[in-house]
Amino acid sequence: MKILINMLTIAVLLAAAGCGDKSAAVKEARGEHPVHDEPAEKDGHNNGDEHEAGAGGSVEVTITAQKEGGIKTETLKRASVAETFQAMGRVMQDAQKPHHVTAGGIGRVESLSVGLGVPVNPGDVVAVVESPSGVETKVTAPHKGIVTAVHAAEGDQVNEMTFLFTLTDIDPLWGVLDIPERGLEQVRPGQKAEIKTAAYPRQTFTGEIAFISPEIDTVSRTVKARVAIKNPAGLLKFGMFIDASVRTGEYFQGVAVRADAVQNGPAGPFVFVKTGATVFTPRPVMTGRELDGLVEIKQGLTPGEKVAVEGAYLLKSELMKAQMGED
Repeated sequence: MKILINMLTIAVLLAAAGCGDKSAAVKEARGEHPVHDEPAEKDGHNNGDEHEAGAGGSVEVTITAQKEGGIKTETLKRASVAETFQAMGRVMQDAQKPHHVTAGGIGRVESLSVGLGVPVNPGDVVAVVESPSGVETKVTAPHKGIVTAVHAAEGDQVNEMTFLFTLTDIDPLWGVLDIPERGLEQVRPGQKAEIKTAAYPRQTFTGEIAFISPEIDTVSRTVKARVAIKNPAGLLKFGMFIDASVRTGEYFQGVAVRADAVQNGPAGPFVFVKTGATVFTPRPVMTGRELDGLVEIKQGLTPGEKVAVEGAYLLKSELMKAQMGED
């Protein structure tokens, strides 16, 4: 626009010079003619528009539409987030310590009170054995667990060492994690771990690293680590695949946002900052580590700003629509 104004000014000067009206030309050169005041103001306004467009523009969403679209914001605060190490593994049955229930004497199995897969507690009656003299003896569970094997049937002849059942303690369970060689220095016994499984995606189980194998797998270049997982409700099953987030004991300090808040664009990652009651402005950010569903923001945001943490993808879609419309 400034270039256009200058060209018009020169044209006016030339025209005025040709007509001999030098005073008019001088006025035009000084910008005193009212015709040129309006473009000058628009020029300043356009500069502001260009700056907004350079920053990616803004998206305006009414308060009602924000509620209907599930757009939610959070005020940024400085966070202290525990660093974690991710590992995969599974629950292993052969790592559990079995408990055998014996008949405890010579006789015949009169009845069995439990079956395969039934949970029992210490002291629960699991069988009744009748001695040759006709005395009935109640056999009880010595440990908590579930029945993973039944070795006898009603009417069987037994002696003191005859196995009736095998009980397996499922709380805690043993999980076996595969630790990559390059991450071995971050893992050590005693570290806390959060366990997730596909069967219960909304539930987190807690555990602790109990043992790290001294041997490395020469093919996969991984080391086995055992983690004791609390399983009070018995939800975890043998053979289940698990994902573990092992807390290393280190923390990062600074600004962090939910991972869903960070969107990817042609110029890199960005978030939507709420700059008005109904206005969301995309802000480029420099991201760092991603831990426990949070992304570290190294540059681009400051504490106190409001960021869209839910519905950011909807805002991105609206922004793209607006940009396509402008094109």
